[in-house]
Amino acid sequence: MNKMRTITRILLIKMIAAMFVWSGIAAAQIGIVATVNNNPITNYDVEQRARFLEFATNIQITDKNRDRVYEDALQLIIDDKLRLAEAKDLIPDVESAVLPEARNFMNQNFGDGNRSGAIVLREAGIDPLTVRQKYTSDLAWSSYISGRFQEKFSNIETMIDEELERIKLNAAKPQIQLGEIVLAPGQSRDLAQTEALAKEIVAAVQKGASFAEIARQYSAAGSASRGGNIGWVMIEKLPKMFRDSLDGMASGEVTDPILLDGAYYILRHTGERKDGFVDNSQSMVWLARAIFPVSADAADADRLEAAARVSRDTSVITDCNAMEALNTEYGSGAFARLDEMLIADMAPQMQQLIASLEMRKPSEPLAFAEGVASMMICKLQKPELQLPDREEIRQVFFDRVFGSLSERQALKLRRKAVIERRDN
Repeated sequence: MNKMRTITRILLIKMIAAMFVWSGIAAAQIGIVATVNNNPITNYDVEQRARFLEFATNIQITDKNRDRVYEDALQLIIDDKLRLAEAKDLIPDVESAVLPEARNFMNQNFGDGNRSGAIVLREAGIDPLTVRQKYTSDLAWSSYISGRFQEKFSNIETMIDEELERIKLNAAKPQIQLGEIVLAPGQSRDLAQTEALAKEIVAAVQKGASFAEIARQYSAAGSASRGGNIGWVMIEKLPKMFRDSLDGMASGEVTDPILLDGAYYILRHTGERKDGFVDNSQSMVWLARAIFPVSADAADADRLEAAARVSRDTSVITDCNAMEALNTEYGSGAFARLDEMLIADMAPQMQQLIASLEMRKPSEPLAFAEGVASMMICKLQKPELQLPDREEIRQVFFDRVFGSLSERQALKLRRKAVIERRDN
């Protein structure tokens, strides 16, 4: 039995050495750079995680940022080990339970249709196991937080109901669609270093790096797993410094780093609704008009006289039937009723006129080719509100609660962990 164990151990060492050589690290150089509660982290682990960060975020490793990237990689591995161990204490089989989903994430984020995510990563010089371990830890941690703090999530359904009511009341207020990356200082990165990283991320995104993938790797927010997407929010509910930074920004642009409550925020503008959930251009309108005929070559005095008469005649009109009767009296021959018209199909000047009118109140005299007219809105039918579904709102609240709990718990784990770093 002992002989079999020895042979197995030798074969395992040979396999690991071969893997290290394949990765570009000579077997003789392999060593333990840190331990987390007596669990080793090798320089191979750190090298692979750093390569993955570069591949996923498209932030190139340079002489200037190399030390910081490798330090980030080490800290991410430490956090992964701490979180996975804590999750397994509460849910012993969590690692095997989330493994299929971790593989799916790899395929979704890095597969190209013809090749699996693992193949694409391997061809890029990255050990797929490194990436799988990251996703396994993320998913296991999510299960842990959800189970460990179940009571914190118990009132989300009530929160959803309240949010839907708030949305209905404020449906027409301007909204903006955002992505976020939240960078919080930690044991391996102080505030100044975090600011430097935030600036580097902004520069990388402006050059085409993936905002979503950077969020997945670096963001401390609960939205990280969804690429930083936080959906639609009312502009007036954002902190003033956020509003100021986003003001005038085009879709797709990112803000400079914003310091708030000890963390740096990077926001990405991805859409805007000036009327919120109400798209007034899709409203239907029913109109009545009375046109006093005036020839095209009439003198200005004649037009002014016609306008005065229309103003006097319509001053006592309070409904569309009376407006239609007045049009008949004028004998213009034009249709008095313009029913079921889509505002979006109207000329801009006409849209502005409709927006300025009150229901069943005649407009001031208007000059048309046929003569001088007054118009009245008989009926205005606004489109149904396209409210977000409950699942969208649930995800937003879950991310908010999860992000807060996750960061607090991770900080506790780091404080009580025995972490030793070694120089090689």
